[in-house]
Amino acid sequence: MGERIRRMDAKQVEKILKKYGFQLIGQKGSHRKWRNFERNLQVVVPYHQGRQLPLGTLRNIFVNADIPESEWRA
Repeated sequence: MGERIRRMDAKQVEKILKKYGFQLIGQKGSHRKWRNFERNLQVVVPYHQGRQLPLGTLRNIFVNADIPESEWRA
């Protein structure tokens, strides 16, 4: 648990979401909605090209998407 959260931009986050079965279902402004229909999970990823997402936002996305910490911790 002592490992830090790895800094990522939205493209990197979305690549991990796809790997775990999430599909892009919609976008409103700069926020993209991703859903895993099999597990009935949904997350929203703010998409600001080239900017890294805040650490709290990253953690919230991955915890709500039920993605193992090994994917997003450094």
